[in-house]
Parts: sequence; structure tokens; C-alpha cells
Amino acid sequence: MRSTETQAGILVTDWFKALTRIVNSHEPGDDPHALPRAAAALLLEMAVTAEGGEDVELDVVHQAMAAAFGMPPDELASLIGQAHEARRQSVSLHEFTRELRPGLDPAQRAELVEWLWRVAFADARLDKHEELMVRRVADLLAVPHAEFIRRKHLARAT
Repeated sequence: MRSTETQAGILVTDWFKALTRIVNSHEPGDDPHALPRAAAALLLEMAVTAEGGEDVELDVVHQAMAAAFGMPPDELASLIGQAHEARRQSVSLHEFTRELRPGLDPAQRAELVEWLWRVAFADARLDKHEELMVRRVADLLAVPHAEFIRRKHLARAT
């Protein structure tokens, strides 16, 4: 009996190690659109977080992506379509922040937080769920709290 339990434990351990290796083998550099797609997915998630104002918030998402990544309009539309699908299939924000944290420098991560604030403020009201989401993303991206607050004020002023 003991050897069967040990063998099962080894098989599960081997499977888990193999799965971890596969998951960790994906680098953002493998796909040149991985970072923009992850950023767009977070911005799109923000746009649908609260009731109302979705159209104006989606306009800000398009502005953010155009400003940050300077893609041609057709490429940008395709990327945002892919980001919509990725957002629909995701189970957590971590899927996107895991790509972004190592792929962006601290200033770029703070800029993304500012764009999240801009999306949240686009409909002229800040919902508590929107604020919570920006806070969670900022934490996952390791954006310091002082920068989180500074970017909130900058976004509100625009």
C-alpha cells in the first residue's frame, strides 16, 4: 500500500513540475504583442468593471493603446479584439500582470496605472469597484502607493 501512495505522489509531483516548467517557459518576448495585449486586457476590464459609461471608457482604452504603443489603426483594432477575447477567457488579473511586471520598467507600469485611472474617470464618476481594481493592479505591478496616488491625481486632472 505504501509504495502505491509513494508512486502516486511521485507522479503528481512530476506532473506538477512539468506543468510549472511549461507555464514558466513562456516569455513575453515570445510574442511581440504579448505586453500590449495584456495592457489592453486590463484597460478593457476596467472599462466594463462598473455599470454605465462603457462607451466613453472604451474610447479612452483606444486612446491609451494608440498613445502607448503607436500601432497602425488596423493592427491596433486587431490587438484590442484579441485583448477582448483574452479578458473574457481570463480567470484573474494575475494572468495579465504576470506578463507586464517583468516586461515593463517601473515608469511604464506607473503609466499603465495612470491610464487605468483615466478609464475609471472617463465617465465622470469613480465606482468603488473601479478604485479597487486599480489598487489591485498597482499592487500586482509593484507600483508604490505614493506613485499610485500621484497617478490618480494626474488622471483626475486630465
